[in-house]
Amino acid sequence: GYNELGIQYENKTLGKFNFFVDDLNYNYYYGKVILTSTVAIPSRIKQHLTSIGGQYDYSKDKIKGNILVSKAISSQTFSTIEANLKYQINPKNQVSFEYQNLSKLPDNNYILHQSSYATYNWFNNFKNEKINSATISAKTQWIDAQVQLSSLKDYLYFKDNSVYDSIQSVAPAQYDKTINYISFKANKEIKYWKLALDNTILYQKTTQDDPILNVPEIVTRNTLYFSNYFYKKALYLQAGVTFNYFTSYYANAYNPVLSEFFVQNSKKIGDFSNFDFFINGRIRQTRIFVKAEHFNSAFASKNNFYAAPDYPYRDFIVRFGLVWNFFQ
Repeated sequence: GYNELGIQYENKTLGKFNFFVDDLNYNYYYGKVILTSTVAIPSRIKQHLTSIGGQYDYSKDKIKGNILVSKAISSQTFSTIEANLKYQINPKNQVSFEYQNLSKLPDNNYILHQSSYATYNWFNNFKNEKINSATISAKTQWIDAQVQLSSLKDYLYFKDNSVYDSIQSVAPAQYDKTINYISFKANKEIKYWKLALDNTILYQKTTQDDPILNVPEIVTRNTLYFSNYFYKKALYLQAGVTFNYFTSYYANAYNPVLSEFFVQNSKKIGDFSNFDFFINGRIRQTRIFVKAEHFNSAFASKNNFYAAPDYPYRDFIVRFGLVWNFFQ
């Protein structure tokens, strides 16, 4: 059960103040105790979490911002600090800043798991994950851009403990060193006549002593499309091509027993192009779309397209849709 008790004060000059107490009770259970050769796996996790905090919101003229602070007052320690600030320079340009500091409780799947597979039974006592993240964004008449800096400590992940290639064994682990992450994202749509080119590119990098958090260094998405009205604006038509690409990297593999992804450093995926062709149309109350996804795979001499290691990416497929609104 979840309960929240709060009090709020608002002043036109000072802003809005909110103070609250959160109380959460939950019972995560399997219903039985499992005895292994070395340890007893309990049947449940029962926790009572209580926190106290406050939030301040300010909005005046071109400035908007808020800050949220909360901290546990129960036996389980956790805390949250979140802040964001937006400044509207003019109708076409604005900048924003976001900051997050979390001491986050481990997800239950890391702590307790039971299975008919012997190696998939565990009960752990992990530390809280510590996350520090700062993001600066700018939406301008020329380009939209975002820079993010993050620092992760006591990062939780699923580790590949396989001894033989034919038998997969995965277990939770905690990385006691710091992982630093940086990303830069830019978006720009260029329009000329009835044509438009929408471009998004992401560059990201991690610094870590061990390959735990693996990401593709470059991800790009580009869409070239044509749009226009026909027959005295009775028909609206849009058609184009979307290009997707990301550089090769050691992507996390999928484990069907846990329904979770785990870190692996033996198989790379990526470094392939993905083209989608689409047509969108609207006639009065009727909308139609046709999309040919990954149509370039039909012409590829070698199929090396993967969504995750050992999981092939979808082949060429055509999707069709019709939406008819009877009432307008």
